[in-house]
Amino acid sequence: MVYTVRQRCGRQLAIEAPTDADVVSTVPESATPAALGYAQQSGIPYVEVLCKNRYVGRTFIQPNTRLRQLGVAKKFGALTDNFAGKRVVLIDDSIVRGNTISPIIKLLKEAGATEVHIRVASPPIRFPCYMGINIPTKEELIANKPEFKDIAGYIGATSVRYLSVEGLVSAVQGGIESRGKDERINTKTTRFGHCTACLTGKYPVELEW
Repeated sequence: MVYTVRQRCGRQLAIEAPTDADVVSTVPESATPAALGYAQQSGIPYVEVLCKNRYVGRTFIQPNTRLRQLGVAKKFGALTDNFAGKRVVLIDDSIVRGNTISPIIKLLKEAGATEVHIRVASPPIRFPCYMGINIPTKEELIANKPEFKDIAGYIGATSVRYLSVEGLVSAVQGGIESRGKDERINTKTTRFGHCTACLTGKYPVELEW
């Protein structure tokens, strides 16, 4: 199940990137299972710090940075009573361009968070996806920009850590039973795996330019 895999990613992230904090929370809603996994593994309580406006569409697909940032400003409200005066670990499922997480961090700090630690339940995205995701060029990805060397300072966070590629693969494959038990599958000729092309640059098919 996708939910379970995301939760395992959060657990693995807590192992790889622990931090001292008072609460764990999420950028709703796709990162919520990972945040719950992080909280369970770390022992830090999970609370909601953001209220999502369900009448605003996806900001990721907006055509330019300004529209994406304006969309974020309309999309979330701060649940101040849950985190004012506290150190927050905020779990996100990915940081692609890096221009939508900054307004969220600013919102939390202005509402009273003393620290905002960003933990990302996927590795840095460094390569375009040619399988249908809206990432046309390497240049627009934050992981390929000079600012990535100090991404915490760039986005205004106290710290930023990502899940490793190895951690992601182990979380995804962790619940898969041995396929060799299925007599209908010839394990000598059948390949199993998961695409990590946008993370590693190793594409599962040959690309024609």
